[in-house]
Amino acid sequence: MDVPRLQDLLDLAEPGGDRFLGRTQPLPAQRLFGGLLLAQSIAAAGRTVPEGRPVHSMHGLFVRAAVPTDLVEYSVERIRDGGATSARRVIARQDGAEVFSATVSFQRAREGLRHQAHCPPATSPEDLLPLHERFAASDVPVPEWWRRPRAIELRHVDDPPYPPPVRATEASRHLVWMRAPEKLPDDPLLHACALAYASDMTLLEPVFLLHGVDRHATDVRLASLDHAMWFHDDLRADEWLLYDQDCPVAGGGRVLGRGAVFDRAGRQVATVAQEGLLSLSR
Repeated sequence: MDVPRLQDLLDLAEPGGDRFLGRTQPLPAQRLFGGLLLAQSIAAAGRTVPEGRPVHSMHGLFVRAAVPTDLVEYSVERIRDGGATSARRVIARQDGAEVFSATVSFQRAREGLRHQAHCPPATSPEDLLPLHERFAASDVPVPEWWRRPRAIELRHVDDPPYPPPVRATEASRHLVWMRAPEKLPDDPLLHACALAYASDMTLLEPVFLLHGVDRHATDVRLASLDHAMWFHDDLRADEWLLYDQDCPVAGGGRVLGRGAVFDRAGRQVATVAQEGLLSLSR
């Protein structure tokens, strides 16, 4: 899937009554990619918000697996429009069944205290290979869609948790550069949606690196439970962003991923958290 296709997926149809229809992508084939639900939910909510209020947070719950071949209907409830903030509740359905729900908040910019985490040192993206180029000329056992260029380009600073052998490491930090490799329109909502889409790609990878497990092994079962994002500053998803990820805890069949997103200037533009179900059928 290329960048124009991602833009097309984020351009929702609007039948009326704060209802929106989102097209889907065929890969991965087994279920709809969760990042698309995140991105389209923000896009739907943003269509109902007064101008000048960028998105600042999203809290989503994955209810059941969505089918990658059917349209998704998004219903938006206007919870509140205050003097500076707006809140929306979004329900995503397929064939009448709820597959995802989210609360999305928007706020006009205000002055206040500022501080942030330090941006970690990392090899520049220009000195790293795109993920699809790592596998394009090899016969390593990864899903075929990892060998293709995609709407979000990934460049891992360290080795990804695929293909085997994956060596266990004590390092909990996992750094990945990401961007849309083609210029996007100057629409802040579109860039936030593109980052939401990208944020679901690698966030749980640190657990596989910590335990030396191949992400794509046949005995691995992974499913997202929830996903939260906070947008701290303006950003461009078509410029390089460094995704600093870690896994602070895993247990009870669940794993928690955290991420901080920095631009090339070192500004922290977003924070991400996600919990997933993880099982190994050994």
